[in-house]
Amino acid sequence: MGTVSVLERMGGGLVVSCQAPEGHPLRDAATIARLARCAELGGASALRINSAEDVRAVRQRTALPIIGLHKIPYAHRHLITPTLALAEDLAVAGADLIAIDLTHESPASGALVAAVHESLGVGVMADVSTQEEGLAAWEAGAEVVGTTLSGYTARQLPTPDDPDIALVGALAARGVRVVAEGRYRTAEQVRQAFEAGAWAVVVGGAITDPVAITTRLTAATPAGSR
Repeated sequence: MGTVSVLERMGGGLVVSCQAPEGHPLRDAATIARLARCAELGGASALRINSAEDVRAVRQRTALPIIGLHKIPYAHRHLITPTLALAEDLAVAGADLIAIDLTHESPASGALVAAVHESLGVGVMADVSTQEEGLAAWEAGAEVVGTTLSGYTARQLPTPDDPDIALVGALAARGVRVVAEGRYRTAEQVRQAFEAGAWAVVVGGAITDPVAITTRLTAATPAGSR
């Protein structure tokens, strides 16, 4: 689908990130596709999917817009789709937008945004960690800017528990089409992000990771606190 159509379908909605790392009980492309279908039935406006393999599997199960990404191990975290070759694999697999890491830690730059547009004909979601990075990504032509990596770069550690709603508001106030992402776990946090000016909100593990959900709730029990 065209980028304009994708943006129209995503705006004002909930984007569900369906991912599972190696070693996780859900680490199977078919299982990720079933999670994506569940998200669609629940009213998701779009999906965020890691790897070309999973994008292909999800595309077979749903017509929702897909934000594709490819995680590359880097120091204490992962870089998000830092090369055009990785972006091309995702586009060929069926991704409608490509997520690109445009933090100060990434080798990617605004030139990659332009290359994705020109070579692949799809839009870009820039994953950033600060207002400065977000504004630079927006000026480089990214269709949407995500607060995805706020709290995860080396100089922002330790990662806080709550989402960075202040960054959402700061970017929205500058006219950026901002996607709130990162540690959103409750309906109240989603509402707060939209009130701050978010164009869309991404929720991942709070929906699609039963291990993380169980761990969080177990911590509130007498047994879990021992």
